[in-house]
Amino acid sequence: MDPDKFDKGYSYNIRHSFGKEGKRTDYTPFSCLKIILSNPPSQGDYHGCPFRHSDPELLKQKLQSYKISPGGISQILDLAKGTHYQVACQKYFEMIHNVDDCGFSLNHPNQFFCESQRILNGGKDIKKEPIQPETPQPKP
Repeated sequence: MDPDKFDKGYSYNIRHSFGKEGKRTDYTPFSCLKIILSNPPSQGDYHGCPFRHSDPELLKQKLQSYKISPGGISQILDLAKGTHYQVACQKYFEMIHNVDDCGFSLNHPNQFFCESQRILNGGKDIKKEPIQPETPQPKP
């Protein structure tokens, strides 16, 4: 692809999405409720809630590939069939982390990640990388 065509067709959109161009808006990610209730994925899309937007048989196969117990798979599928998608996600979270009750309600995909990292790190908060200055500071 011609570099000029890439800059005009794609580069601007990438910079705009990350708040570097245009209004400089940093778009917040969607919550679970918004993902479940709106914007279902179409052919070739890879977003959406797997408990809401996946075919039950495909979801069962995915859960089996993640080594979830057959009893756990049936619980998760029953919750998903009963339109309790967030509860099914929470049950999945509890099973992959081997906890009886996670003690919170999952409301956001980023929360799933943060809580997972907290459990995997032994209860510690996620390490945040220090922000590097854009220009190097001279050493004394």
